Amino acid sequence: MLELKFSYIGDLLPKLQPVLDEFSRLNHLHVELLHLDWEDPWHQILRWSLFGQGPDISHIGSTWGASLVGMESLRPFSPEEVRLAGGENAFLPPCWQSGLSAEKDTVWSLPWQSYTYLLAYRRDLLEKGGIDEKTAFQSAQSLSETIAKLKGKISESPWVVPVSQKHLDTLHYIASWVWGAGGDFFTPDDRKVAFLEPATLDSICSYYGLLRSMTSVALSLDKTATQNIFLDGKAAVTIVGSDIAYNWLLDQQTSPKIFNKVGFAPIPGTPWIGGDNIIIWKQACISSDRERAAVALAQHLVSLETQRAFTQGESVDLPTRPEAFNALPMQNTPLTNSIIYSLRAGRSYRPMSTWAKIEYQFAYIFGQIGAEILAGADVTATVRKHLDLHANWLEIVLH
Repeated sequence: MLELKFSYIGDLLPKLQPVLDEFSRLNHLHVELLHLDWEDPWHQILRWSLFGQGPDISHIGSTWGASLVGMESLRPFSPEEVRLAGGENAFLPPCWQSGLSAEKDTVWSLPWQSYTYLLAYRRDLLEKGGIDEKTAFQSAQSLSETIAKLKGKISESPWVVPVSQKHLDTLHYIASWVWGAGGDFFTPDDRKVAFLEPATLDSICSYYGLLRSMTSVALSLDKTATQNIFLDGKAAVTIVGSDIAYNWLLDQQTSPKIFNKVGFAPIPGTPWIGGDNIIIWKQACISSDRERAAVALAQHLVSLETQRAFTQGESVDLPTRPEAFNALPMQNTPLTNSIIYSLRAGRSYRPMSTWAKIEYQFAYIFGQIGAEILAGADVTATVRKHLDLHANWLEIVLH
């Protein structure tokens, strides 16, 4: 019996196993699973890319594909294979873009799951501060004004977000401010930095200005500690991933405590969209049967039926197909409406072969900036100082 090796990241097994069992039964083969943890999957993926001897098919972060393409370790999808997977128009444009080569002429991965971030706020603390939640978060400016008003009216922290040199997601948060201001991190040809442009610098400073309203915390502050501060009612507004938001309201233990106290809204600006993709490694081409089976499994994983199945349960995985949005739980609620709006209105990063290296460096720089501002440093001067230095390093990387 033919055996495929498939690597996945995170706690997907309860939903993934039935999908793979059905695929195996219909195709008379066996799928061996290799599990990676989200703590550091990139280094294992990188080893497989460099040395081979890994799985046939893998689940990866959506921004990793272009870096792997540059290592010549992936098998592309043909136009006919793409058509049978549903075709480009079946998927959200930002998710589809993430699977293309930097030249946008080849499909190297298929979009499997999407992801975005939301504002989460405590209704009880907004009411305490005399804030109308319907108008509090309509723009970056109104968010700043809301946080400033809360600072003078509540004893709890008006704002809390992770501050750490290891927190990759700070870049994704800031992207919404940057894109919403009409800026970008790089020029359209990805050859030069664009984040030193005045509008972009101002938008980054607007994000970091919110840290002035954070109550003093011990650093580094990770996502778990941030969420606990918020859930304990010690902060009014935070940024949270779509999966965590669903977990809060669907979890039988957490939900009764916060269901009516917590609201959600899209992040102002242009929401960031990320997620996960499916790749096929070159080693799957060792035989035509193995190659055909790997392609079929990739197509099955991104199918409408599978995406609908992954929206079910307490752990909700967002689809990359808009047609599956009606399978999301809690339809017509602020949470699901905010998620669907963000996925339709948002954008993703352009594919770049150097993105994996760039992403980690941004995390380090943004963590440094946050720590210094929390310690009392001037926002504009601190942002400018670090980004000037970062631009010098990036100009070398980009060339």
